[in-house]
Amino acid sequence: MKYIKIKRLFRKYLADKADTEERIQIEGWYDRLEKREPIQLSAIEEKRLEEDMWQRIEPLLSAQQRHPRRLYLYTGVAASIAVLLFAGIIYFKRNNSAVKKDIASAEQTFMDYYTRTGERKQLRLDDGSVIAMNSATHIRVYLDFSVSRRVDLTDGEAFFDVQHDPAHPFMIRSGKVTTQVLGTSFNIRAYREMENIAVSVVQGKVQVSDEGHALGILEQQQKLVFNQQNATYDIEHFTEDVAAWKNGKLIIKNASFDDMALLMEKNYGIALSTDNAAVRKKKFTASLPLSLSAVKATEIIASIHQLKTRQRRDTIELYH
Repeated sequence: MKYIKIKRLFRKYLADKADTEERIQIEGWYDRLEKREPIQLSAIEEKRLEEDMWQRIEPLLSAQQRHPRRLYLYTGVAASIAVLLFAGIIYFKRNNSAVKKDIASAEQTFMDYYTRTGERKQLRLDDGSVIAMNSATHIRVYLDFSVSRRVDLTDGEAFFDVQHDPAHPFMIRSGKVTTQVLGTSFNIRAYREMENIAVSVVQGKVQVSDEGHALGILEQQQKLVFNQQNATYDIEHFTEDVAAWKNGKLIIKNASFDDMALLMEKNYGIALSTDNAAVRKKKFTASLPLSLSAVKATEIIASIHQLKTRQRRDTIELYH
């Protein structure tokens, strides 16, 4: 049912569990509503409103069983109420955030930036530093760099070219990993669904830590790979172009099937699957122009690894 999908999507958003595409979809939809004067709610009031919402909707849903002929009507009413009430909560959340930004310290004032699947953009910060955002990425930039230079890479991949300023170290938080620099250029891949976070230094030097515990200092052509599940890490040298995506190329190197499939989804918008255990155990390596169609890119992956492809309804299956 459509209203159930709406309910699930809004619940993910309210719980801060929506991915980048879902967040863009919700906030884009909201931005199309006519503007209203801000209404301020406390956290307790916001929670009560959410609970009251579902108390109002649930009788409509249960009524479907008592009056099957009214199913269509009740479904439409429930969906309409759900959308309107959830719009209210999103409105309260966003306007409360705006109010908090106005009264919070400079360090807490921020701007969020997003890219969609297949989209890439570049940000130039007030200190002259440049951030290149890869596909399906969310970055939060804290605005007053006179206090501290701080960025959150909450999902996705980005390349940082940081201006030198010894008095104000540049901090990037990505999941449990924090990267601190004075002035350098480096790439961070930190998609939430991927097994590893990778910090790769192209020039200069950075320090990487895990929730306050130093993991190591990386120099040019060194990469730290942090496992998000078990909090282990390795530091290794690399020779590949970790920021090739900036120049229109996707580099996949020794990736698991799941990580390869995720990168294909984020960059080409294609869902890959397999039921074959041997395929799932493979490691995948490829260099693909981002200008390719999703189908052509998948065919190249399959050809390199001696696999075949089969089109399903919503996915392309890889098999021997």
